[in-house]
Amino acid sequence: MGVYTGLLSLAKPIITKGASIAWENREHLGLFFKTRFTKYKDMDIRFSMSGIYKIQIPGTNKYLLVLNRRIPDQLQPVGGAYKRFGDDSLFNKWGYRPDNSRNGLDVDDKSSKDLRFMVKGRYVIEVLNWFDSKQERETEPRREFKEELIDTGILDSDVFNYFDQKHIRRFSKNLVWSDYFTCFEILTYDVFELKPNEEQRRALVELDKQGTKLGNGFAIVSCDDIQQLRLMEGNRQVARIGHHSKLLINQTF
Repeated sequence: MGVYTGLLSLAKPIITKGASIAWENREHLGLFFKTRFTKYKDMDIRFSMSGIYKIQIPGTNKYLLVLNRRIPDQLQPVGGAYKRFGDDSLFNKWGYRPDNSRNGLDVDDKSSKDLRFMVKGRYVIEVLNWFDSKQERETEPRREFKEELIDTGILDSDVFNYFDQKHIRRFSKNLVWSDYFTCFEILTYDVFELKPNEEQRRALVELDKQGTKLGNGFAIVSCDDIQQLRLMEGNRQVARIGHHSKLLINQTF
């Protein structure tokens, strides 16, 4: 009995600590065990953490998409990777590596500090907990809205100088294999819905009347276009549509 009591006494702190760790990581519990105790622990895991806008043309089932500046002839929702602020100390602790030219998404002036990077699997939960804290990072894609729609002249800066929005969902894909990047990925998308006022509603309706304007960097696409992941003109495909666009019509990919 004495030996049993002694062993229990020794084990109690370990059990308590384990329970505490599990509770602290309860939002990502399955992922916690996979990345701490299985093959993923020492693998390079790529993160891509973004915010996108659902911009629906009032009174229709059509949506405003823009051309991807890195992938030719691909339309996608307005938005993109969040940026982080502050110094590199925390990310250096995780031994992070930013995207590079080998995988086609090199870092330039516009993409510096983007939340697209790799860490070893053992740090995955720390990264997700940091992301959930919303500290030292963007929390909405208004910067991308300005760069992609206002600075390009697609929308009037006076009309859309300020707008209301609503966060409608977060979608994540954890430890999915990417043939393109040849690694496992964790993808996170926050979807925000533009809530236009009356003047902005009229501006979106007028934009729709312009039709397809790929030369100006945008297109108005239907729900069917998004489901098929392509924009057609007659019998000709004029652009692809990114898979994550399906999040705008309450689907997954």
